[in-house]
Amino acid sequence: MLAFAAIIATGGAIFWKRVDSAFQRVFPDAAIRGHYAFDSAYDIVRELLASHLAGLFIGVLLAGSVLVLILVAATRHGIGKAVDALRASADGDLSTPTGTCPIGEFDRFGKIIDAARSDTLASVVKIRSEAAALAAGGISPEEFHLRWDELKQRIRRIAP
Repeated sequence: MLAFAAIIATGGAIFWKRVDSAFQRVFPDAAIRGHYAFDSAYDIVRELLASHLAGLFIGVLLAGSVLVLILVAATRHGIGKAVDALRASADGDLSTPTGTCPIGEFDRFGKIIDAARSDTLASVVKIRSEAAALAAGGISPEEFHLRWDELKQRIRRIAP
C-alpha cells in the first residue's frame, strides 16, 4: 500500500512540477497577447492541462502495473518456497530453512513453518537418543516397558 501511495505521490509531484513550469510560460504569453481573447482562464490552459493529466494517468497506471507484477512475482515465489518446504517436510527433510520472500505475511508464514519443523526435528532427535538408550539395555523389564510406552506416545504426537 505504501508503494502505491509513493507512486501516486511521485506522479503528483512530477505533474505539479511540469504543469507549474508550463503555466509559468503560458500565463505571461496570455498576458502579452491579451487575455480578452479567452472566455476564461481554463481556455488558456485547457490543452496544456489535458495533455499533462493524460501523462499523469498513463505514468501512474504503468508504474502501478509494474508494481503489481512485481508483487505477483514475489507472492508466487513466496508461495512456491513455502510449498517446497512443506513437501520437503513430508519427505523427511526438517532441517532446510523455508527461505520465503520478504513480503510480510509470507515471511511470517515461513518462520512459522521453520519453527514447527525445528520443534519436530528436536523431538525426533530426542526420541532417537531415548531409543538408543533403551536399546543399550541395562534396565529392568518393567522400567523398559514404561519408558517404551512413553516413547511410543511421543512418536504418535509427531506421526499419528
